[in-house]
Amino acid sequence: MKKEIPVACCPTVFTKEERIDYKDTWRELEKSRLGVAEFESGFEYQFSGNSDTLRLLYDWISLERKCCPFLTFTVSASHENEPILLQLTGNAETKAFLRNELNDKIQMITA
Repeated sequence: MKKEIPVACCPTVFTKEERIDYKDTWRELEKSRLGVAEFESGFEYQFSGNSDTLRLLYDWISLERKCCPFLTFTVSASHENEPILLQLTGNAETKAFLRNELNDKIQMITA
């Protein structure tokens, strides 16, 4: 039986260096983000399909898993001319959490 993981972010799991890496990696990913779409169980990010972006995604996921273990990450990639898709999914509570996080980031960026 799968243990239910609470939907809560725990940023204190990062060392100082990991926190810097996390922020730097997400900043780089934002430069290659093509879009975000909402679907039934979460959100799907689209990124440019190059190898550097794929490496950055896996670096970011390895850190994000530590602070948000309730998320399920699905990466879909084909050749470099096609976008890389990152799905962040979970239960209904997870989706609400993600929506709030997205809204906060959008407000911060556009303010």
